[in-house]
Amino acid sequence: MKFSVLQVGKYYHPYRGGMETYLLDLCQGLKDRTDLRVLVSNTSRRTVREEVDEVDVVRAGSLGRIFSTPISPSFPRLLKELAGDIVTVHHPNPLATLAYLKARPRGKLTVVYQSDIVKQKITGTIYRPLLLKFLKQAEKIVVASPRYLLGSPVLRRFREKCVLIPIGIDLDLFRETEEIDRVAVRIRERLGNRIVLFIGRLTQYKGAEYLVKAMEEVDGHLVMIGSGKGFDALKMMVVSHGLEERISLLSDVSPLDLRAHLRACSVFCLPSISRNEAFGIVQLEAMASSRPVVSTRLDTGVTYANLDGVTGLVVPPRDSPALARALNRILDNPALGEELGRRGRRRVEEEFTKEKMAEKTFQMYRELVE
Repeated sequence: MKFSVLQVGKYYHPYRGGMETYLLDLCQGLKDRTDLRVLVSNTSRRTVREEVDEVDVVRAGSLGRIFSTPISPSFPRLLKELAGDIVTVHHPNPLATLAYLKARPRGKLTVVYQSDIVKQKITGTIYRPLLLKFLKQAEKIVVASPRYLLGSPVLRRFREKCVLIPIGIDLDLFRETEEIDRVAVRIRERLGNRIVLFIGRLTQYKGAEYLVKAMEEVDGHLVMIGSGKGFDALKMMVVSHGLEERISLLSDVSPLDLRAHLRACSVFCLPSISRNEAFGIVQLEAMASSRPVVSTRLDTGVTYANLDGVTGLVVPPRDSPALARALNRILDNPALGEELGRRGRRRVEEEFTKEKMAEKTFQMYRELVE
């Protein structure tokens, strides 16, 4: 018997972002096994109902955003209208939380808890009582790593409801192809064989400035792919440190070029400095490309994915000298990098595929419905 599921997120494909990629992959794994619908906000005032890759998607008209939260007045009504046997809300999403408390829709509530609200401290304090009330109504709360559960003051209050379902990625996107290999060869011909790669939004918590400073002590070329408010400041920092010849900043690349850079690099670096980095899905993409990872020691899913000495190296956050030592250790020892990369690929295959994520989610749903 098929049961009905409503997935509630912020935005949906083709909108790009970590939460949106997670939601897309989950829906692709559930669409043939459930009566599936998706409710998200639109980027315009118009409410749109459409089918995206065989998934029914409703995009609620939005008046704009406040503190990164879309304002969609029709959200509570649509949530009540579309709710099924299971309602899954992807958090952080204050709009969905408030809409659920107002609409009180039918069905069993599950929450995919991707991150605490860390940045907006004042609004987070005001919102917290509503969030706690919302989570009390949840049957299950999905967390991506045990470390994030232990480190979250909110999740610790609901530990008995929490279910571990690691984030999964689409391994097919990172298989070797002639086209990607050809572009990767051209990148290495231009930049050399000691390439350090960073991919991510250029926001404060990513710690990109610590990586730039580390490159003063690293014999290699850093490629930074990302955009955001910090792009211009980072560009100025590169110039002020005299690193224009050894650091390339790219604000926009195609999906093919992104995967080619993952294939071309010798090591991937995630220098994040706070709990805003709840998991670091891009680490999995580097590991899926058989590349070693240097990341920082955070009490989040970052160190759950990248195991120190197994799939990469882990260093303290905000520590440029430690970053430099770790990067040099891998760059100076290609055999070590290759072995870490092989283990990383194997770890993704065993633990972090979108198929495993969808299967574990489906089993949780089925137990709740039965």
